[in-house]
Amino acid sequence: MSFSLEAKIEAAAFPMKKPCCRRAFINGVLISGAEICDDTVSLYVESEAVAEICSHIIKDQFGRDTVPEKTGGRGIMLLQFTSKSAVEFLKAADNIDITKVIKCPECQSSFLRGIFVSGGTVSEPGKKNYHLEVKSRIKSDLSELADICSEFGFEFKISTRLGKQSMYVKDSGTIGDFLFYIGANRQAFDFMNAKISHEIKNDINRRTNCETSNIARATTSAAKYINAIKYLSEHGRLSELGPELEYTAKMRLKYPEMSLVQLGQSMTPAVSKPGLYHRLEKIYAFSENIKNKEV
Repeated sequence: MSFSLEAKIEAAAFPMKKPCCRRAFINGVLISGAEICDDTVSLYVESEAVAEICSHIIKDQFGRDTVPEKTGGRGIMLLQFTSKSAVEFLKAADNIDITKVIKCPECQSSFLRGIFVSGGTVSEPGKKNYHLEVKSRIKSDLSELADICSEFGFEFKISTRLGKQSMYVKDSGTIGDFLFYIGANRQAFDFMNAKISHEIKNDINRRTNCETSNIARATTSAAKYINAIKYLSEHGRLSELGPELEYTAKMRLKYPEMSLVQLGQSMTPAVSKPGLYHRLEKIYAFSENIKNKEV
């Protein structure tokens, strides 16, 4: 079973005690998954479990018995029934009167739960790209539905493929919040845990890359000074540096692997990192000056 289907089943099974919330839910389901032909409503949902829940609420809200039937592939189930109020609602789907759908605060989550259960998909946590998408069989223009979602706190974008629109969101935080909001709590936790793991992994990679860069820079810098000191030593010019710089040069050669902080602390007396850097720059400049004169 896919992660997306698990989320639909858990959301559909979320308890809705108020009749207005159950009506908001089934209206959302119809908006995403239903078509009408004459006076017959044909509702398509994924999985027998979701179909059974929808069948029960159709009986509760419209007083119609429905027997889910398998149709096509991928476990798609068809529920057909006649209902004047359902047909009227679907015929007005391009101009939803949301005040007639939402009667209490819980109705908002119930309506979004419905549109996801019948028309939604969500990417599996841990995938490289986060993606939650909602389609509708009855609405050709989803801008109004996206505006409704925005009013409820969820910003969806709209894309068009093969002449059909869909609403989508790719922000991981929004997807996790949406799953919690519609009652797919276990999948929301899975999604957020995967997001946290991904962020931790990225943070470790960033730290590792930063440390590697720092080591590379330190190694390059150390080589610059060591080469200068070796040049002076080979040409018998170290003593011309003076006691302080000569001591510094010999310590740098003796401990080439040490950082400036470590090297400075090992010297007597101890030297700060800026102070040691200043000394090494003097040694390097002296070496370069001699090279230029020889040229």
